[in-house]
Amino acid sequence: MRLHEAQKLLDRCFSGTREGAPRLHEPSDSRFAGRGGAVWLEYRWYVRERGMAEVFLKWDRVTSGSPTAAEATVLRTHLLGQSQMLAQRALRTVEGGTPAPERVLDVLRSDGIRRECVAKGRTTVTVEHWESTRPTALLDVARFEELAAPLEAEESTPESRHEAVQRLAAAERSPRVADVLLRMVARKPSLMALRILSEWGEVKAREFLQRDLAALTPGNAADLWALTALDRRFEAWEALARPV
Repeated sequence: MRLHEAQKLLDRCFSGTREGAPRLHEPSDSRFAGRGGAVWLEYRWYVRERGMAEVFLKWDRVTSGSPTAAEATVLRTHLLGQSQMLAQRALRTVEGGTPAPERVLDVLRSDGIRRECVAKGRTTVTVEHWESTRPTALLDVARFEELAAPLEAEESTPESRHEAVQRLAAAERSPRVADVLLRMVARKPSLMALRILSEWGEVKAREFLQRDLAALTPGNAADLWALTALDRRFEAWEALARPV
């Protein structure tokens, strides 16, 4: 699909659905001019009930011709929270495509996320149900404390905290895990912890993300993009709590 076709498909599938945050459109924002790479990116955040559909669009950078005529290579929807309506809207994006499970990266095949993946020409269209990975049982106290310890330790390294966040969040999703992650990001920057908290809708973490955004070194366009996208995700969660 061409970019303009992919954008029209999204507009049609999510017609009438509220967007919880402004779209993040890389080529139209000069802050990301230094990010480089062979592709452009766009994010959208649709919200409804207790859920969110985060849409990710990727297309080739072109040096001539209309940008909207570029080939869209990826159209992916992340379903977070709980909304049957958003799930139904997201599944419309894969209708009419050719099933293409082989296009899912090998590294993702064992992550537990349920996916529908189809090909529409060169465009890979995927719907990911992130809630399908939610752990259902609580750890015993000893195991929980063992996994949480590196996040509470002042002498821990960024690398050890990164790994510890992944292990703890994969083993348990609960208020006590969220509290550990919130205490950690209040003390020290952790992009991985902010990612997890934003997936879970823990909007208390937004103030610490915005602190990290303000402290970024000028010219660090990659982290600027990542943190800005997470900030918009938090904004979309906050929009769910406000009356329409």
